[in-house]
Amino acid sequence: MNKIKSLIIIFALANATFGTAQSNDSTVHRSVNVSREFQPVINDAGKVISLPKITEPNVEKSSPIYSDIATPLGMEYNVYMLKAEELLHTPTLAKKGFVRVGFGYPTNTLADFMYPIWTNEKNRLDVSLNHLGAWKDKKHSKTAAALKYNHLFNNFDLYAGVSGQHDFFNYYGLTFAGESPEILSDIAAEHGSTVFNLPDSKWITLHDLSTYTPQDNHWRINVNAGLRSLPLAENLIFDAGVHYNRFQTVNSGLAENEIALKGHFDVPFENNRLGIVFETSNFQYNQDLSMEANSKSNYSVIKINPFWKLVGENSYLRLGAKTGISIGQGQIFTPSPDIAAQWNAVPRYLALYGGVTGDLKVNSLNSIFNENRYLLSNIGVQDTYTPIDAYLGLKLSPVHNLLLDVYGEYEIIKNQYFYVNKAYTSDLPTVPELNKFYFNRFDVVYSAANKASVGLHTAWDYKNLFNLYLKAAYHYWNVKDEAKAWHLPTWDANVGANVNITNDISVNTSFVFQDGRYAKLSNEAGTKLAPVTDWSVGAAYAYRNWLSAFVKVNNILNKQYYIYNGYDVQGINVMVGAAFSF
Repeated sequence: MNKIKSLIIIFALANATFGTAQSNDSTVHRSVNVSREFQPVINDAGKVISLPKITEPNVEKSSPIYSDIATPLGMEYNVYMLKAEELLHTPTLAKKGFVRVGFGYPTNTLADFMYPIWTNEKNRLDVSLNHLGAWKDKKHSKTAAALKYNHLFNNFDLYAGVSGQHDFFNYYGLTFAGESPEILSDIAAEHGSTVFNLPDSKWITLHDLSTYTPQDNHWRINVNAGLRSLPLAENLIFDAGVHYNRFQTVNSGLAENEIALKGHFDVPFENNRLGIVFETSNFQYNQDLSMEANSKSNYSVIKINPFWKLVGENSYLRLGAKTGISIGQGQIFTPSPDIAAQWNAVPRYLALYGGVTGDLKVNSLNSIFNENRYLLSNIGVQDTYTPIDAYLGLKLSPVHNLLLDVYGEYEIIKNQYFYVNKAYTSDLPTVPELNKFYFNRFDVVYSAANKASVGLHTAWDYKNLFNLYLKAAYHYWNVKDEAKAWHLPTWDANVGANVNITNDISVNTSFVFQDGRYAKLSNEAGTKLAPVTDWSVGAAYAYRNWLSAFVKVNNILNKQYYIYNGYDVQGINVMVGAAFSF
């Protein structure tokens, strides 16, 4: 598939969240089914393609770093910032359990399984297994398993789960001598004895670099449990839970253990609502990496967000504040506002929205290696503080099922991180072209930055037969200490459509475009990366209500663009498969 990135296939399937209860039923638990939205998604951070069916996986096409796009999807009061990859369409309901398998050329594999082991009026226990792999020269495999449980009490829901994931991949990317891409093993054959300086003042030969950990494995474990209010709750609305996350790289042995408490509480207050969101995270690492410039030591983060919501017939206002407290790393206090508003000037047709917010983004190893697995294995990215994130937009729905959303956004970021190829230096005059050598692993650099964006999101659905969407944004970066916003796009667009030809046959297409990305090499102005132009088409056929088949053709234009500098995607590739419901 489209390289590891193309090889990243989203499966969006489902079994739905809580069912609808009757508002006049005093025994709420009798009218609320214990069910779960099942989304066995193994995604590389990505944009949603077209509306998926249970029969068809959606192949992620965009580069691994995406801009934030403010795209409320309805005229209701949902004024908040969403990342593009979070804009998931409502999945098709599965029956009880299902199996899905797929095979591709070049050699790619897909397997998906879910089954509710125990389900009744008050309990649900699900097991799921997922696998997605590419096995040619650009290797990447993700395999995950999960066990999830819900118990429905009269007034609240208890949930718990345990999951694990194994991520295998190889470092297939090119290296660079200056700005020229090189195959490391080829230049090592000629200059293998050339030595390079490492950050800890040790030396390594080019031959050793060429054979340095050619592949790696990442392991992830998550255990969680919590309580939350039922969907019909009107007085106290809450969701509080405890989470344990473990991430480990096999080559370096580096492990991160996170214990987090997360809670949301929301109560009536003089015909409006008063609430608080909090999160505490404690990070422990298994070794002292203080010698590494970008590594992390043990630390804790507390995030508190009190707010007051005022909801009128045609208006919405949220007034709040956010405070981050970091203990052991970075800036101690990171305050920001939390103000959001919407006015439905012409209900159902026209709405204006805006806000001023901010955040402290916790960059755990778990999340950062999911964003870029080709980082140096012992790297740690410092948390990102955005004191101001202001946005303003307009939502217009001129006809039924057509939504236009236009917005502008301005962010002030204190310590934005950027991925750059790791540089090694040599003092040997005999090989001048290798005096500065850029490895196929990534380091990070930091800078204060401002980002201004304008964007558009539009979606149209015609009688559930034809669905069309477009997401597009332009970003202007002003980076204080770097020449460019390395690897981040200036232009970012995604267009797609899904057509139900008959009740049993559907086809879809998507096209992703990104441009304005630069890599940091010997040229201080940066090296411009080829634009992302990725087009895919797919089709699904439901032979029976329990059996269906799909086919997906990816990267039809056969473009060899980089996801990160040196890591190109696979060319045109095909996957076929079948899904079985039972």
